[in-house]
Amino acid sequence: MGTDREGDIMQLTNTTDYAIRIVCYLASENKVITTAELSRELNIPASYIPKITKQLKEKEIVKAAEGSNGGYMLEKRPEEISLMDVINCTESTMAISRCLEKDGYCSRNYSDCCKVHKVLLGLQNTYNNRLENVKISDIIRPGKDEYFGRFYIILKVDLAENSYECIYSHNRGIYDDVKTAGTYDDFLKVYCEKYVCEKDCEKLQEFLKSDSLTEHLKKGCSEEDIVYQRRSEKNSETYVWMEVKRFVDENEKTAVITFHNAKVIPNTIVNMERELRQKAQDETKQYWEMVSLLAAVLNHNNLIETEHQDDICFYTKQVYLQLQKNYPEYGITEEEIENVSHLSPIHDIGKIRVPIEILNKNGKLTADEMGIVKQHPLTGAEMTLRFPRGATTEKLNKYSYEICRYHHERYDGSGYPDGLKGDEIPLCAQVVGLVDAYDALVSVRPYKRKLKHEEAIRMIANGECGVFSKKLLQCFIAAAMQKEWIKKADS
Repeated sequence: MGTDREGDIMQLTNTTDYAIRIVCYLASENKVITTAELSRELNIPASYIPKITKQLKEKEIVKAAEGSNGGYMLEKRPEEISLMDVINCTESTMAISRCLEKDGYCSRNYSDCCKVHKVLLGLQNTYNNRLENVKISDIIRPGKDEYFGRFYIILKVDLAENSYECIYSHNRGIYDDVKTAGTYDDFLKVYCEKYVCEKDCEKLQEFLKSDSLTEHLKKGCSEEDIVYQRRSEKNSETYVWMEVKRFVDENEKTAVITFHNAKVIPNTIVNMERELRQKAQDETKQYWEMVSLLAAVLNHNNLIETEHQDDICFYTKQVYLQLQKNYPEYGITEEEIENVSHLSPIHDIGKIRVPIEILNKNGKLTADEMGIVKQHPLTGAEMTLRFPRGATTEKLNKYSYEICRYHHERYDGSGYPDGLKGDEIPLCAQVVGLVDAYDALVSVRPYKRKLKHEEAIRMIANGECGVFSKKLLQCFIAAAMQKEWIKKADS
């Protein structure tokens, strides 16, 4: 911007300022205006006007009238001309950084992963969207632009189900007024009809409708924003500038949509973010308190001893670390390792409802007794559905459910309760299932002696505890050969 003036990188040129004023004046007068009148009324040198209007004519914004009554008038309606349209006539670039030009040039060849580039791109998009959404008609016949109320709403959209939930709101009145809509697209339609200025309805719906959310994704994700005008409930001429952001993750089949005042006070934003962080922390704390409580109940019922809880956590973590090292294509994160490791001790919470005399029976179980025992994965999974739920605990809920329900599934389909086969079994359940089998072998039970570490490894490798994937077995054996693991197993 401002490339004709050395150093004024972020400023519009005088030429652009004149062009905007000329277009606004032509729009307000709605008739042919002479060069002399434009010069006199706008205080623009007469010699500049033909040069500027020539650029505007090339973009079909202005047209010239020849003859004795000649001059200039608009070729388009004011509602059809944006500030961006006018600016593009006179500025060679609107990019705030060289790497944001059309050629995407980066002197460091680093733009694909550059964090600064990502931030600048977000600012550029917001900047461009605002200019594109300010029409000449808004300047010459503006509505009453006000700040009416604090407004901040976050929606989470299930892309597969076209459903939604409000995970945070600072203006329940508007949300509650619209939330009766069934699907996410229904919600969007009602919101636009009731609260969005007519000229922005189509644009907003096109940007946010479910079919549009998965368009233009890069590596299955996208982050975009636009601005629009929200009208007052009482006066259609009164509006406030809004900003809407969409965060889409196609892999998770999820989108997060945020609506907030574009003119919101910075301190207000800070307070909102602080409240969101606190809410997230409270949800997570509540979740782990529930997990600790269940672990304590398991210990009280002699279903698992405290030291064995620590052992299972340790074994799970080591196997996961080995998987992460050997198979980066799995995309295992540090967060996943920590979460699954800490959740692993509750895999048998469903045994709380199994009679203790069956669990501690010194001898072979009958078919009926085994049938009761085999219900514990379903019982445990059902219990996890009552764990604290929220946006921050979604993954924890998923891991808890999968670990409890599927840890007795086996790779060849011989497990229970669902007979899943191969990679139908979630990875977290495969790992915990293998660790559970190992821990059972090296622990004392009423019906068996404690086996040596080496013997347990041999039995698992030979398939005596069920079939596991070759990759998982390989990583398990590598992890189990570590000195710290052997020491823990033999203690």
